[in-house]
Amino acid sequence: MADRISGEKSSIAVRPAQREDATAIASMARALSVSDGGRVSRFSAEAFLRDGFADPPAFHTLVAECDGAHAGYAVYYWGYDTDSATRGIYLADLYVDEAHRRSGIGTALMTGISRHTRDQGGRWIFWSVLKRNKVARKFYRHLAPELKDVAICAAFGTSFDRIADLD
Repeated sequence: MADRISGEKSSIAVRPAQREDATAIASMARALSVSDGGRVSRFSAEAFLRDGFADPPAFHTLVAECDGAHAGYAVYYWGYDTDSATRGIYLADLYVDEAHRRSGIGTALMTGISRHTRDQGGRWIFWSVLKRNKVARKFYRHLAPELKDVAICAAFGTSFDRIADLD
């Protein structure tokens, strides 16, 4: 799977990540965490290699290149919806380097993930975005509507441990 989009100024290629992309993807993941206002991500090149190439892999990654340079990435993993009895993917990360934003890379990544999902029998894609990230929300609303009747819940750290320890 590799898609190439050529424009007047640059050529965008979207392809599955390879082991050689580990350092660039980890660097972009750190930039995403910081831009989201969070602390620096613990996602490292080592974690990418360990978890992204495990058997089975914990996630899959697409890389976007602009004129041969890393410009963005998307991390996703498979899920299943019992209501529709269909497979699909959860988009964990979508990041485009600031220098390459508004050039079609985000759309190319979303298109690449969606095509891959459909080719593998999937029928949906689900993602979340921070409410305060107005630029990302505008981008995503261009692709699909925001769900108004869904609340996303999450348990991390001590909250997760508390649930795991319930009797």
